[in-house]
Amino acid sequence: MEIPVLMTSLESGLVFSEPCQTTLVNAHGCGLIIHRAVPKGIRVRLEIISAKRHTAAHVADVVSLGGDPETWLLGVELDNPGNFWGIEYSPSDWRVEENLSRAESKPAGHEPLPAAASASPTRRWRLTDISAGACYLETGAPYPVGTPVLASVRVANSECLLDGVVRVSHPQSGMGVEFISRVHDHRARVEQLITLLATHREVPRVLVGRQERPAPQASQLENNGGESPMASDPLLELIRMGDSLPAEEFFDDLKAQRLGQRREPRIEVSLPVLLTGADISGRPLDQRVTTINVSRRGALLEGIYGALQKGDKVFLARRNRKEEFRVAWVGAEGSPEADQIGVVGVVSNPSLWEEVLKSAEPPPETTNVRNAEAQSPKPKT
Repeated sequence: MEIPVLMTSLESGLVFSEPCQTTLVNAHGCGLIIHRAVPKGIRVRLEIISAKRHTAAHVADVVSLGGDPETWLLGVELDNPGNFWGIEYSPSDWRVEENLSRAESKPAGHEPLPAAASASPTRRWRLTDISAGACYLETGAPYPVGTPVLASVRVANSECLLDGVVRVSHPQSGMGVEFISRVHDHRARVEQLITLLATHREVPRVLVGRQERPAPQASQLENNGGESPMASDPLLELIRMGDSLPAEEFFDDLKAQRLGQRREPRIEVSLPVLLTGADISGRPLDQRVTTINVSRRGALLEGIYGALQKGDKVFLARRNRKEEFRVAWVGAEGSPEADQIGVVGVVSNPSLWEEVLKSAEPPPETTNVRNAEAQSPKPKT
């Protein structure tokens, strides 16, 4: 895990204070990269400035990484083992035994273990759904919407690390996470994980932690080669809009997509619609937009030029009909989806495109005839 750390010398004959970054951490210390040479064995103070935590340690190993300018990899051992890093999904063996006194666990003159270093409550995670763009995790203590998280999924002796942001959170049930592409191969990494899960059929071990670094900018969201992920990834679509749906509806939809179907099928169709309302500054909106897809519940729209946010109410009009909708998803600023929004009808089953949905449903008679033709033996010739 990469954590910015300020390392300061505690040796009277060697004065320095150097910002550096960890490459890995555990209950006993860390590996970190530094841009200056330091002697092995010196005592140092480690400080996570963003979390206002500090502790004492010593340099246990020094390895030159070369380069120009030269950098070094240090192995640093904490004087007081424990979860100094504040990792919420730390393994159970990171915990310091409560009956071990401070006098027994620290040499004389060393700083006491900070209160923030104690292990946080253990969360249990279960991966129930995953696609290239999102996943749903069952847990009794989900993180709030908007929390940046890092998920470790282990299966078949392989570990996959996934960056994400919580988009929907259900107390005592679970949370939906949209994956964030910080590296170019993130999508390929997820697809490889999905292949492993499908091939080995074993229950993956999942650890999820809150990231201290801020959520990435909108432009970092992965895009499917210019195609709207909302149109090609049903799970991602549900996760993005799920915070605006009643929990019962969300779980019904989740169950449906798990079975490879939509509880409410979406029709890919381009329909001109008049949108009216007010943007986030209170300025009136009155513009022509176009549907990307529609369903009985709502629609995905493009061509939005006003700034809207989740929860805003807008009106859509078409063919002398006008109905109220709630904004459930907004395309990220600076991304290819910046002019798109997802909307859900305030009342159930909006009727604006009822005829489109009906025309897309095959008549029962046609379906029965086709089934009968497929099942009946063909005459011999």
